[in-house]
Amino acid sequence: MFPDQLAVEIRLSDTRAEGGSLRDLVATISAVSDTVAYLIDPDERIVASSVPTGREASIPRLGRLLAAIGSQGEPPISATVLPRDRRLPLRRHVIAPVAHDGHLFAYLVLACDDPDDSSEDLVWIADRATIHVRGEYLAQRRLARVAWNARTNLGRQMVRSTTYDADLRACAEYLGVDLAADRVVVFVLERGRSSGSTVDAGRLSDLVAKDLAVEILPIRGSEGVLLAVKVPEDSAHAPFLDRIKGAVIDGLERMGDEQAVAGLSSVTRPGQLRRAYREAREVARCLDRYGSPDTRAVGCDELGPARLFVANSDENSVRIYVHDVVGPLLEGGEAMRMLLKTLQVFFESGRSIRDSATVLQVHENTVRHRLSRVHDLTGLDVASTPNDQLSVQTALLVLRLQGHHAVPGFGRGTESTLRTLA
Repeated sequence: MFPDQLAVEIRLSDTRAEGGSLRDLVATISAVSDTVAYLIDPDERIVASSVPTGREASIPRLGRLLAAIGSQGEPPISATVLPRDRRLPLRRHVIAPVAHDGHLFAYLVLACDDPDDSSEDLVWIADRATIHVRGEYLAQRRLARVAWNARTNLGRQMVRSTTYDADLRACAEYLGVDLAADRVVVFVLERGRSSGSTVDAGRLSDLVAKDLAVEILPIRGSEGVLLAVKVPEDSAHAPFLDRIKGAVIDGLERMGDEQAVAGLSSVTRPGQLRRAYREAREVARCLDRYGSPDTRAVGCDELGPARLFVANSDENSVRIYVHDVVGPLLEGGEAMRMLLKTLQVFFESGRSIRDSATVLQVHENTVRHRLSRVHDLTGLDVASTPNDQLSVQTALLVLRLQGHHAVPGFGRGTESTLRTLA
């Protein structure tokens, strides 16, 4: 016989009152019911069980248990006794859902092999136990939400501050956040939406953090979502920026968010996150205003200082500017496309004739001839005049954002342009 119901309730309540975890609750449930108890999440992962560590036991398959009671994808409403299954070492099972407001946390499964067990007692214990387990899940969810909000507020203060005061340092220490680490700010917004972004900051942060295995502070702003990504001390900056970019693209794709685009700042030292925020926001605005559908994320260093002009100028004025600068090169055939490609390589190669020739696999004089041809067509001397170089480079930047076929777009890496052009 099972202990009386009051004794069972007291033991379950005492376990929770003493700060017991889900594992402690499952152990208590197993003890009061004289069964092997399992807590299994909807993905069939064992959250906790009363099986001693290192001892093998046949774990019931959740799908098989649900099929035995005729569940068609919907969890049972309350504890249910399953028909005996002689194929299982423990032939009697009771399964009970742990749920709240339509959200299913897990299933509690009690297994035993005593044909004299009272099913009514097992069902009562399972139903009462799920109430306590549900309470623990809700408590953990509240704590997680409080911690998430605290980390978000800390991240917001880090972005706003140029120096970290004692209160901020104390908060960071309590939350386990490294204030001394270099960081990259990622600004995510949705195309065409000036405010009220619907990007799930928590989920995107979790996906990117899991991919990179680093600390991330998610921050929700009025225009979009910020991720303050910690840069590991032993990581080279350029390759790690490539990894962040790839992780953000993968995260957005996994979330199914086709409208979101992301700008990445350069690697920033502590106390300079405000500048990093501006960099990332300007890049994201460039993508929002001129980006092609295939471009999901771009790094600050890929755009250079021209991003400030592109992000904040009137869109029609920018398009007119591009046409005025390189219009003659946009109206021809293959010969004009080769001139645009040569210009892009020239700027990506640090305006070096020799390096450009190497990338293009042509003679240096061929590069000089093409730049001279650009001068003839546009009136701009990109070979030697800084102002003309800046004008053409800015126009090429807009063409890249727009996905023009004659210039390379932005790949997953931040340093892949020359490889694309080669």
